[in-house]
Amino acid sequence: MQSIARKMSPSEVFDVIIVGGGLSGLLIARDAKKAGKRWKVLEAQEALGGRLQNDANGNKIDMGGAWIWPRHQPLMKKLVDSLGIDTFLQPDDSSSTRIVGGAASIIQKIVDELQPADDDSYNKEEHVKINCPVVSCTRKSGDMIEVQTASGNSYCSKAVVIAAPPRITLHNIKFEPALSNAKGGAMSRSQTWMAGVTKVALVYRSPRFWPPHESSRGFSPGPNRPAFQVYDGSPEDASISVLTFFVLASLVEGSDDESLARLCCKQFCSSLAPSSLKNNSSFVECLEDFDTFYIKRWPYEKYISDDRYPQEIHPHPQPNQTLAMSEWDGLLLFAGSETDQQSPGVMEGAVGAAKRVSKDLLRIWNVGIK
Repeated sequence: MQSIARKMSPSEVFDVIIVGGGLSGLLIARDAKKAGKRWKVLEAQEALGGRLQNDANGNKIDMGGAWIWPRHQPLMKKLVDSLGIDTFLQPDDSSSTRIVGGAASIIQKIVDELQPADDDSYNKEEHVKINCPVVSCTRKSGDMIEVQTASGNSYCSKAVVIAAPPRITLHNIKFEPALSNAKGGAMSRSQTWMAGVTKVALVYRSPRFWPPHESSRGFSPGPNRPAFQVYDGSPEDASISVLTFFVLASLVEGSDDESLARLCCKQFCSSLAPSSLKNNSSFVECLEDFDTFYIKRWPYEKYISDDRYPQEIHPHPQPNQTLAMSEWDGLLLFAGSETDQQSPGVMEGAVGAAKRVSKDLLRIWNVGIK
């Protein structure tokens, strides 16, 4: 049987196909573009960015990943500086910073860099595809990998990077030949950090009116008490003020979005310190009078979570070397935050994993590493 490399012309073969258009996958695409390689990103969801999303109305409210701790996350600090993105101190926690414009602005900056130049004939094709879930990866003769999507399209590449949550990848993509037992076992046990969390943001058009100590704490969740943490989610320009809750929505059976938002507010009000109520007689009334709300139910996202009704939040992931190991003689590589060996689960881990995989790709392509 002829190898797929002989069936296809060189112009039809990619140097790398990246499965997943989150932070890690897009950074790898950027490195491939800088190296002058043919690349393609296939993203299953309708938007790029993975777990980095803002509210739908452009208010710069983080509905996914939000924080950077500069002292402990040097890769993220270097990335936002290189992209020309500013950060500001988290209003109720001076140890952390948030991203001006919301975390999704990082994605937009990288996507802008991936846009083709006017004289770049190759990149005039659709090199980043959304709504394009991958269903299979098959190693062919001649050290080529065929990637097939749910729509029936197939692409051939010299290397493939899986930059998606390991557990979800294992559920949705068929690998032929099968992944090693060690790899498959590690992926099946991997929990996607914060995938079970619903985010609820209460938005006020008035300036921030709560004391910082009230908006930086945890709760004891329970039936009809779905929130387990609150923080000040207000944007840097103070155009609005925002209280954002981490919520286990399954504690409220059958709740619609507005009811869930009001339950979070009720839970917050019931836990206020007596001093806060004493100093402001209308405090509770102001809190209950939010102007609008935004809710992101991450457990409902098929390519983020495999449990729509989680009953607990899993512990923060620990480094797992097997998740980072390549397969198929190094031609099938694994990125994404969960695979990082220093900061798995968070944005820092996504950047670290991208750097590791980009170095491996440069070795495959025999390109000098800077």
